[in-house]
Amino acid sequence: MEWTTIESDPGVFTELVSAIGVSDVSFEEVYALDVAELTRIEPIYGLIFLFKYTSESPDEHPAIAQQDVSDVFFARQIIQNACATQAVLSVLLNAREDVQLGETLNNFLDFTAEFDADMKGVALSNSDIIRDAHNSFARPEPIMLQSRPAREDDDVFHFVGFVPRGGHVFELDGLRAGPINHGAFENGAWLQVAISAIQSKIAKYSSNEIKFNLMAVTKDRAAVLRERLVKLHEAGLDASSSAEVLDAESLLEIEESRRQRWRDENIRRKHNYIPFMFQLLKEMATKQQLLPALSAAKDSRNS
Repeated sequence: MEWTTIESDPGVFTELVSAIGVSDVSFEEVYALDVAELTRIEPIYGLIFLFKYTSESPDEHPAIAQQDVSDVFFARQIIQNACATQAVLSVLLNAREDVQLGETLNNFLDFTAEFDADMKGVALSNSDIIRDAHNSFARPEPIMLQSRPAREDDDVFHFVGFVPRGGHVFELDGLRAGPINHGAFENGAWLQVAISAIQSKIAKYSSNEIKFNLMAVTKDRAAVLRERLVKLHEAGLDASSSAEVLDAESLLEIEESRRQRWRDENIRRKHNYIPFMFQLLKEMATKQQLLPALSAAKDSRNS
C-alpha cells in the first residue's frame, strides 16, 4: 500500500502523532527565526523545516556515518510522500528521554536498534500502524491519476528535522546518507545553532523564493498549562486571589478551543464530500437549476 501526500499543518501533525500513540506533544508554526520567539513556546524537542527541494547547491556540511553517531536515530527516506511523517518521527525518536512515545514507537525503536539507516527506512515504510495513521489524513480523491516522476519545473517540497543530541545539533534529512552535525552547544542553548543552520539553507535560494515553513515540536501547551495550574493550586492560589492563576486559566481555555478547532478541521479534511456534490448536481439538474447557476457563475466571473 502506497503512502499518500498529507498537508503540512500543525493540527494534522498533532493528531497524527497522537494516533500513533505519542502523548502530550504538539506542533507550533514559527513565524520568525528568532530565539526569543522560540523560547516563548519551550520546551521544544526539535524543529521541522519545509523547503522547496532542488538538486543544486549541495550542503557544505557532509553527512556523518551512522556508526559515528550511534546515539542519533536516523532513517533513510525509502518511500515517496512520507518525508513529513519521517521528519516528525525522527525528531520524536531523538527526544525519547523527554517524550512519552507510546507502545508503537517504543517497539519500533527496540526492533530497529541494530539496523543501519537504510533498514530503518525500510522498517518505517513497512509499519502498518504508522502508514495507516499517515494515510488517514489524505484528502479523498474522486479521480486517481497515474503518478509520474517530478519534472524540473515542478515544485517539490521536502521536510527535514533539527534536533539537539549529545551536545550537538543534528540535521536529519532522509535523502542524505546520515545525520549532519551543525555544531556544539552549551547549557541547553541549541536553538541558536539550529536557527543559523536554517538561515544558511534559506540564503542559498534566490531572494524571491519565499516557500519555507518552520514548525516547532513542543510539549502540548494544554498539558503545560494544566501542570502550572496544579502547582499554583497546591500553593493555595485561585483565580479570585491570583492574576497568575486567572491568566493560566484563560490561556488554557484558548488552547483547548484551538485544539477543538484542529479536530473539526481534521474531520473536514478526512470527510469525502464527493458523493454529496454529485447528488447536489443531480438534484439541481432535476429541478432545472443547474444551467442557470452555471450561467450566473460565468457572468459573475466575467463581470
